[in-house]
Amino acid sequence: MSRVKTDQEKNPEKYFTSPQGHIRDRVIFHDNPKMPKEGIPFSLNGYAFIAKPGEEVDIPRPVRKMLDTLVETESIQDRDGVVHTRHIPRVTYTIVKEGVNIPDIPAPEVIEARPEGG
Repeated sequence: MSRVKTDQEKNPEKYFTSPQGHIRDRVIFHDNPKMPKEGIPFSLNGYAFIAKPGEEVDIPRPVRKMLDTLVETESIQDRDGVVHTRHIPRVTYTIVKEGVNIPDIPAPEVIEARPEGG
């Protein structure tokens, strides 16, 4: 009798147990007043990364998606006493290229169709 695979075995891309084997995305982190010039450290499941503003860096996609969840909540009270809140990303970046470690698949060769006998 065969053993039933766990969800992690069926879908390893959904779990981050190591930076190895994950699709990587090339990003440039934006500079902001709260980011130290020597770079911003961040980690996911015990794996540490550091990114300097303005420099391209390849990071595993689960790490990039984790960065999207880092937000600060800002509350502002207007003249009427109503409090408005908004979520501001702590880390902003631009994606340069997704899937930098995925090999390019060559385009299939195009064969011209010729009429028979010609």
